[in-house]
Amino acid sequence: MDVIKTLSLKGITTYIDLIEPLEEGIAEVLIADEDGILLHVQDAIYAVALFNPAAADTFADKLSHCKDPISVHTGPIVPALKKRGLSVSLECVQAVYLLAQPLAENDSIRIRPLEEKDLPVVLHHYKHGDEAYIRERYEAGVMIAAEVDGNLAGFMGRHVECAMGLLEVLPQYRRRHVGEALERAYINRLIAQGTTPYCHVEVANKASLSLQNKLGLVFSSELVYWFN
Repeated sequence: MDVIKTLSLKGITTYIDLIEPLEEGIAEVLIADEDGILLHVQDAIYAVALFNPAAADTFADKLSHCKDPISVHTGPIVPALKKRGLSVSLECVQAVYLLAQPLAENDSIRIRPLEEKDLPVVLHHYKHGDEAYIRERYEAGVMIAAEVDGNLAGFMGRHVECAMGLLEVLPQYRRRHVGEALERAYINRLIAQGTTPYCHVEVANKASLSLQNKLGLVFSSELVYWFN
C-alpha cells in the first residue's frame, strides 16, 4: 500500500497530520491496510486513521497500553479508547494552509530564530509542555521569536508531529498582532521548505480559530482527539 497516496486520496485536509510526518520521513508505519493506518511518529506520539468502523476495537486494543500520546479523528475509535480507560486531553480543530503563495508579513515586528537566552522566558510563560520537551524543540531548530522594540514579545514552534504550535505572546504585548505575525512568518517558513503548514486548535479557542480563518487555513470536518 502507498500510504501517503491512500491518505491523500481520502483527503489532505483530513489526514495532513499523518501525511506530513510520512512525507518528512519521521513516522514508522505500524499498520496499513483496508481497516486503517497506525503511525508512531518520532517515537513520541501515535496517530491513527481509521477507515473501517468495525475495526475500532482492534486499533483501540493495540493502543490501550501505550504510554505516548495518541491522536485520533472523530469516529468510533474515540469511545473505544475511552472504554479502555484512556482520557481525552485535547479536542481540536485541524486547520491546514493549502495555498502555494506566502503571506504578507508585518515589518514592524522582527521575527528571528529563538535563542538560548530566550529559554528562561519561554519556560516561564509556556504552560502546555514540560521543560524537556521545550528544550528538545529548541534544539531541533523549530522555534522562532518575535521582537517588539528590541524585546522578546512572543514565540512559536512546531510540535514533534509537525503541527505548528507552542505559540505564546507575552502578556504586555497581547492585542498587538504579535501572534499573527509569528504564524504568518512560520507559514512562510514551511512553504519555503516545501512542507504543508497545519495546526491543531482547541475547539474552545475562538480567537485562534478566527486567526486561522483570517490567514486562509482550511478546517477539517473531523475533529482531532488527543489522548494523553
